[in-house]
Amino acid sequence: MLSFIQSLGIIQFPLWIVLILTLVQTVRCTAELVRPEGPASPLRSHSVLVLGGLGASLGLLGSLIGLRVTAGAITAAGEVSAAVAWDGVSLALGPSIFGFFVLGLASVAWLALQYGAGRAVRG
Repeated sequence: MLSFIQSLGIIQFPLWIVLILTLVQTVRCTAELVRPEGPASPLRSHSVLVLGGLGASLGLLGSLIGLRVTAGAITAAGEVSAAVAWDGVSLALGPSIFGFFVLGLASVAWLALQYGAGRAVRG
């Protein structure tokens, strides 16, 4: 697990920030749902989904940067075995995996918030 986190490279810091913001915003929206005055603006819960999209975008950007660095290293090295090349490519895909994890988490949280808001309006 630690090697996966280290493989995220420099893009891991914005990804962690987006993940934390997503979790904080989810907790804030959940707290608003359980208050007696009911749910607040639906835009607040939609921001959870926007943060998830930002996480996926940052992950994809990190993968593209990683692929660029890998391609540059392969070019500089000249002849490289396929195993070494694919090892670099697999490391470059880590940020996308993490970014899409953030998007998945945000999507599930958004769906739960929408369900909760609908129940609060009806109930």
